[in-house]
Amino acid sequence: MPRSRPRSRRTAFVGLLMALVLVVARVPAPTTGAQATPTAATAEQYTPVLQAVPTPPRWFTGSDGRVHLVYELLLTNAFPVSVTVTSIEVLAPSTGQIVARLEGDALTAAMALLASPTDATAELPTSTIGVVYVDLSFDRAEDVPPSVRHRLTVAVPPGLPVPGSITSTGAPAEVDRRSPIVIGPPLVGPRWVALGSCCDGPHRRAFQPLDGGLYLSQRFAIDFNVLDEAGLLASGDLSRNESFVSFGQPVLAVADAIVVAAVDRFPDQVPNDPQDVTLESADGNHVILNLGEGRFANYAHLKAGSVTVRDGDRVERGQQIGELGNSGSSTGPHLHFHVMDGPSALAADGMPYVFDRFALEGRTPPLDDVISLGEAQEPIPVESAGAGPREDALPLGRDVVDFTEEARGG
Repeated sequence: MPRSRPRSRRTAFVGLLMALVLVVARVPAPTTGAQATPTAATAEQYTPVLQAVPTPPRWFTGSDGRVHLVYELLLTNAFPVSVTVTSIEVLAPSTGQIVARLEGDALTAAMALLASPTDATAELPTSTIGVVYVDLSFDRAEDVPPSVRHRLTVAVPPGLPVPGSITSTGAPAEVDRRSPIVIGPPLVGPRWVALGSCCDGPHRRAFQPLDGGLYLSQRFAIDFNVLDEAGLLASGDLSRNESFVSFGQPVLAVADAIVVAAVDRFPDQVPNDPQDVTLESADGNHVILNLGEGRFANYAHLKAGSVTVRDGDRVERGQQIGELGNSGSSTGPHLHFHVMDGPSALAADGMPYVFDRFALEGRTPPLDDVISLGEAQEPIPVESAGAGPREDALPLGRDVVDFTEEARGG
């Protein structure tokens, strides 16, 4: 995109300023007499970036023992030039305290343009929308503020008739104080790796523009892959699904629930050579369960021919509903699992959830390293620091968990 010449930028801003002056000039002066004492008009301020929190911030307890408050802050640059976000302070209106401050590398890592979610940046080109993926951490659920606001500071290029740094406060949001839903495990056995789990990664940044709305149903999604006793994800011919340890593993209902969708008509993909998919086939073979109280569980990419339930069926917690597969938008066998607030896997808002009991076995290296080791058919190292039983918690990204009855205290 060609850059505007300084002269053009100055002209645009002078035009805006003149328009503001003309509007103020048309306001009639207050008269004396029977009227109330006139008050001074509030001074206006340019706010180049408009702030909004599209859905309520929501919390859960992670496997790290911390309470995480998760939400997204949308930033729209309404100026005709690029601006740079230099700091964001999260405020608690109830106490007047600063809950968190993002700046420097931490701010850049948490921010991206809406249409380029994997490219970290604190710069907002003109007429673009940025997203700050907020993850706040607290000792206890009681410490989570009932609402938040945001103090945003942006840097404006020189040579314009506005300050070089502009700070504004906005984007008030009420926190959803409800506890996350507590569910059972969707899988059985040890050594399940939670890839892409909260609170940053490909799922967290997967906004979808659907039916005139913007949705983030996968905010708390996990891709589960299992390791064998040697720590391998797969061995043998990696073009065959059967070479992957995860393929064909039983998939379980996480609660007593009603089936609202059960699809089993798509073939499994060839690993690392997937065919194109449509919006209809993206989840592949899948099951959606109505868990009650406005929560729905989505199980995606199930094995072709393995789904054992139908729409309207009632299922019990622990009942097998299918097998782990590689159908739909998938490059290798895994179970994609998330909870949302409606019966659509995509056109819904992602909701937090926790598993009632599991054992944390440790953590893997970063996702890119896990993928490289898997392709090389080398063992995935698991760092066991912090391992132990967990209750009412969500596995975080790179966690390795054990869902066996013994590990769960069953």
